[in-house]
Amino acid sequence: MEQAPLISIIMPVYNAGVLLHTAVESVLRQSFADFELLLVDDGSTDGSAALAHELAKKDGRIRVLEQPNAGICAARNLGLQHCRGQWFTFCDDDDTMLPHALETLLVLAKSTGADVVRGGYRLLRANAAGTAVELPHPPGQAIIIHKPAGQGYLQFLQQSGPQFVWNAMYCTNRLGHLRFDETCRKGLEDFAFNAAVFQQADSAAYTPQIVYEHLERQGSTSACGNPAAVQVRLQYLPRWVQAEYTAARAWCPPQQLPKVWGARQAEFVTFVMHQLRDGRLPPKAKAAAWRSLQQALAACPHSRLDFWYALRHNKKQGAALFLFRTHLQGLYACLPNREEKLLQ
Repeated sequence: MEQAPLISIIMPVYNAGVLLHTAVESVLRQSFADFELLLVDDGSTDGSAALAHELAKKDGRIRVLEQPNAGICAARNLGLQHCRGQWFTFCDDDDTMLPHALETLLVLAKSTGADVVRGGYRLLRANAAGTAVELPHPPGQAIIIHKPAGQGYLQFLQQSGPQFVWNAMYCTNRLGHLRFDETCRKGLEDFAFNAAVFQQADSAAYTPQIVYEHLERQGSTSACGNPAAVQVRLQYLPRWVQAEYTAARAWCPPQQLPKVWGARQAEFVTFVMHQLRDGRLPPKAKAAAWRSLQQALAACPHSRLDFWYALRHNKKQGAALFLFRTHLQGLYACLPNREEKLLQ
């Protein structure tokens, strides 16, 4: 009987073209070789499925799964159903895993015993000319947490940065039963999934060592700022807030939860302001978005916003909270947009 690999890598594939070959090659060049790569074709129409099968013929560690077009969440879920590794991770079909990624994350997992481990990443975004431009961000500091962590949980989220799934590795025995919400099709699926992860995990570890390069192409889900996509994203906001609150309760003793949750809410306020700025929604849609956020926060106890903590940790989030509390949210669009300048 064939021995199961130690790590399963799930790669959703949808009309990736030649970029798929580059992404797969970055996986095959890993310094740690005991893995399987699941290429999950999500109803591609450009020949990506055929390319996936060709690549599988050249390397026995590659398996191809196919489904009618249902979105990235459904594709990842199909991969989760078929993964055999003790650990699982993700790679997008237009991204790059650095050669030491699996080894770095596995060493961290074994040395800490953590249920989920995260590494640093490099974010690239294509400008109007199609050139990939790096968007720098603070790398954070190495941190390990165990339940109950209290404010250590908040520090982990802050140090490890936005909770994407492609720079993380998860213990299959503890977390392999989780699934992505397939109703979430325009973003936030990573954040919601990781909120569910933290509801279940008992320990987590982060290293700032870069393991992944993520490219946001023009028109991709993560970079998409068209009004329709933004509205779909904002409609999912209440479920994300509730998932985050449930995770915070799982990690924080009752006496520390108000402080942690008060600071955590700065993330949601800044997210909405960022979406409304880039989506250029009409006034009624903007007002509806703020009502949705207020209702979502009100549904969670301990909803007091911690302005001073946010300001000390992140000036942008501090400014966003100040504008939110003074009902001047529209002025967020007047703040300097560093990403926009870099992409010019």
